Amino acid sequence: MTQLQQQLSPEIREDGRVTFRLWAPEAEAVMVRNTTGGYGDWPDGNEVPMAQDEQGVWSATIGPLAPEYYTYVFVINGVQALDPANWFIMRDGIRYSSSLRVPGPTSALYDVNDVPHGTLAQVWYPSPSMELTRRMYIYTPPGYEAGDDRYPVLYLLHGGGSDEDAWTNMGRAPQILDNLLAQGKIRPMIVVMTNGSPVQKASPDFVSPPPGWRPGPPATTTSGRPGILRFPDSLVKDVIPFVDARYRTLADREHRAIAGLSMGGAQTMYAAFSNLDWFAWVGVFSGGFPLLPGVSVEIPAPANAAQLRGPDITRTLDPDKFAALVPNIEASVNARLRLFYLAIGTEDGLITTHGALKKLLDARGVRYDLVERAGYAHEWRFWRLCLADLAQKLFRQ
Repeated sequence: MTQLQQQLSPEIREDGRVTFRLWAPEAEAVMVRNTTGGYGDWPDGNEVPMAQDEQGVWSATIGPLAPEYYTYVFVINGVQALDPANWFIMRDGIRYSSSLRVPGPTSALYDVNDVPHGTLAQVWYPSPSMELTRRMYIYTPPGYEAGDDRYPVLYLLHGGGSDEDAWTNMGRAPQILDNLLAQGKIRPMIVVMTNGSPVQKASPDFVSPPPGWRPGPPATTTSGRPGILRFPDSLVKDVIPFVDARYRTLADREHRAIAGLSMGGAQTMYAAFSNLDWFAWVGVFSGGFPLLPGVSVEIPAPANAAQLRGPDITRTLDPDKFAALVPNIEASVNARLRLFYLAIGTEDGLITTHGALKKLLDARGVRYDLVERAGYAHEWRFWRLCLADLAQKLFRQ
């Protein structure tokens, strides 16, 4: 094996098979672990032992893999490590993984293709309601800087343990938007990607979090306000006025959308239904509603628990407590919302909660656009598809 071959990892073949390599002559055991949320399963399992050759190079071949973005790490003598030969790294909160792309029709939407590109800015803004100056990412479509048009705005929220970088790093949102715009499938829009933690100034790889901070859904703060609800409050008080004042937005509810995944899905519904004068378009992906204060109830594991992946397999929501916390869950909302998009993968651990929410909405006459994708769980490959699908429905006459 040549030195170049020793360093080639991952090697992605045209048929979708992938070979991983690691030069570690003194290692006693090496395997490659799939970290694609744990849900983009590999054909031969998500922990694949690697074999060592006489030159000290460990290798393993898997697949073929379906076209998609995957993440992985090496486990060397029981210690997790990035692939030193692969410079493509993805970060989701404090979770780092090496990444690989198997080319094909699906992953092409996430690629940097030869199309006009929008601009991604890291923007600092004052947040008086949280007593911080904070960072968010703002995508503006191609041609924004050279023109004077005004644009609708999508506020895009991340899940628990993530931050304002998640929809760019893991979600590939700028690439999805660029490519859909080039295909003429979406209306040009500004997309604001925020940080849902009430105590972070910015992502923990950029600004050290406060002492005692832990990744995950925010706890109740010293003010007594549940942490998960503080950001929805701040979104209306701090973020939207800042964006409308500094960007060429169409600053009315008909041109303002909000969407989020998991924890951000719960925050999205709370923010939208509490502020119907501000939002006309709502998207909830794999909504983490048991995280909302006082609404969750314990349940036995369902019969298909072994097939479910993700949080809260043994929790769901109490419909009466949920309706008491989230206002306006009634038929009158149908005249105000242009779109209420509700999506989940059928193998998501939150599927029982999703069913309870559907039952509540149906009982109260609230209409929604339902997307349930078989074979998907609580994972980024599903949420990327949700963003692409939702974006094609937003701001249509």
